Parts: sequence; C-alpha cells; structure tokens
Amino acid sequence: MRVRGFSLARLRDDDQGAVLAIVAISLLVLLGMLVLTFDLGHGVALKRNMVNAADSGALAAARECGLAHGEASATQAADQLIADNNASASRVGPLEFNPGPSACSGAGNPDPDGKNTVTVTVSVPQEYFFAQIFGFDGGTVVATATAEWTMELSGPAPLKVEALEVDECLAGGEGSSCYVGYDNSEEQWGWLNFPEGWPEEGESNPPTSCPSTGGANDLKDYVGAMGTGTSGFGPTLWNVPVWVCAKDGKNTSALHEIQTWIDTVGNPPPPEPRPVVSFPVVAPASAPCPAEGCWPRYVNPVASYPVIRFQGFYIENVWETGHDIDKAGHTEDCGFSGKKAPGPAFCIELTVVPADQNPTNGSPTVRLID
Repeated sequence: MRVRGFSLARLRDDDQGAVLAIVAISLLVLLGMLVLTFDLGHGVALKRNMVNAADSGALAAARECGLAHGEASATQAADQLIADNNASASRVGPLEFNPGPSACSGAGNPDPDGKNTVTVTVSVPQEYFFAQIFGFDGGTVVATATAEWTMELSGPAPLKVEALEVDECLAGGEGSSCYVGYDNSEEQWGWLNFPEGWPEEGESNPPTSCPSTGGANDLKDYVGAMGTGTSGFGPTLWNVPVWVCAKDGKNTSALHEIQTWIDTVGNPPPPEPRPVVSFPVVAPASAPCPAEGCWPRYVNPVASYPVIRFQGFYIENVWETGHDIDKAGHTEDCGFSGKKAPGPAFCIELTVVPADQNPTNGSPTVRLID
C-alpha cells in the first residue's frame, strides 16, 4: 500500500479550499445583514408611515361620520389623508363601521353603551433590494386603525330657548342665572320633537309636514338621557336656521323627569363634572333680531321653530306650575308680568357654563381607540 507523502504545499492547498468556504459563508452572512439592515429597515420605516396614514384616515373618516356626512364622504376623506401620507399607499377594502354605515349618517347607536367607530386598513407595496438575491422580490406593508366619534352636542334638551333672552343672559358672563318661562300662549309649550322632528340635511327646510310624535313616555325617557351621551341623538346644525317641529302638550311627566334628572344626574358629587346640556336657540320672527337674523315660524300642522344655534347650560331648577313659580319668587324672572304666573305655566333656571365647556353646535370629538 502506497502511503501519500506529507507536504507543506499540499497542506497549503487544502487550507485555500477551507478559506474559500469560510469566505462564501461570510458573504452570505453579510448579505443577510444587508437584507436586515436595508430591506427590513426600510420596511420598518414604511410601517411607521402606514400607521400614520391609517391613523389619519380613521380620524378623518370619524370626523365626517360625526358630522353625519355619510359613508361616501367618510371614505373620500380617509382616502385623501392616506394619499397625503404616502402617494403609493391605498385603502384595503371598504371602511368598517360600528354599529353600521347608517351610524355615519347620524343614526344613533341602538346600544346606549356602544361606541360609534370606523376602522381603516391601508397598505403599500415594498420592493426589496438585497433580498432579491435570495429570491424575494418584494412584499406588502399593512396597518389598521380604529377611531371613535362622539358628538359634544349629545342629547340636547327638547325645549327651545329664545335667542334674545339667551343673549341677554350670556351678557352676564359665566355663572349667570337665566330663567326661562313657558306657557301655551303660542299654542305650543316650547317642546321640540327630538329626535324625529330634526330634519336631515337635504330634506325640506322648513318641513312641509311634521312627523308623528312619540308618546309622553318617549319624551320622558329622552329627558332622562339629556347631556349624558346615551340619548343616541346628536344633531348637526347643517343650516342656519334648521326648522324643527314642535311637540304638542305640556308633557307633565317630562317636567317631572327634569326634576329627577337634576336630583340624580345634574349635580354629581365632586370630583365628577356637572353635565352640560345644550339647548336649541330659536330666532324671533320679527325685530329686534339676533346676529343670525329673524326667521318666520310655521304651522304644519304644528309649529316648527327656526333653530339658529345651540347653547350649553347647567340646569339648576324646574318649577312645574304657576303656583310653584310664584312661591319661589320668580314670577317676573320667568317672564310673567303681573302678580301671578299663569296656572299651567312652568319655568326652568339655567346657569351659563364656562366658554370652553359650551358644545360647539354639533362638532364631533374623535379619538383613536386602537
């Protein structure tokens, strides 16, 4: 048997093969590091960009829904903000609404504890550079965001207040007391048919007819949800004015409910903030006129009042009869001349809230929740 001789040259040649293997492996590792550093790093940057795009799109869509502009408007607003963040990005599928698309058109959530939300998913293609060496040409970066909208003007009071009386009261500044008296001298007591009587944008304004009103218990239940965000009704002042149909009758049970609301909701223990209730402000039919002008009132077949703005107040007291008003010593404060208020009359006492707590005519509050 022939034994192969030992040679330093042969050992050198064998080492060269090992070095080549090590170099090849090192190159692969280096390429892998380049993929991680460049392609993956670029993907992380795109992910951040897509998160911003999804967040912006969801907030824009939520605002449109909060303004009751509808699904199409919300989709357009989301697409615009997505494109502003990255022209190559696009929306994935339709927007997802909770509880459904109708909520984006102003319909209330049937679940009092439910949230009105919209979810936006966006994507952008990523072209790989170094990863192509390993057979990967590119990928897709995806991000999702959900935004909630709530109406600051949630659950406005179903009682009108006259513009000139409100302006006079506001002149007294924060904390000023306002007394608003009601009787049937105008054939209506001042109740508004919320939410049925509030016309949607595009409907006849003033209305050519007024919808049938719910029963006394419906109004009573609505009053119990004033200013708490659980009424499911957040109107948008889409025109100045918006004529709103009245609700017939004195509605004594609703007056009782106002007192119950004051006792149980209107004055929570500290540090809970007091709820601000928005009241629809209606324009007079003739001079003197407020800044928004004077507007006629109609009968079709019941009165419809021209709402020109909303004003937030704290509700302090309610007196349900003329006798109660007189006994409290507020006959003249409530606008009744003479020694006695009319027997069926009623009156509420309101307090001007700080300016930063006054709801802004239906402007929605939007926030990201996911």
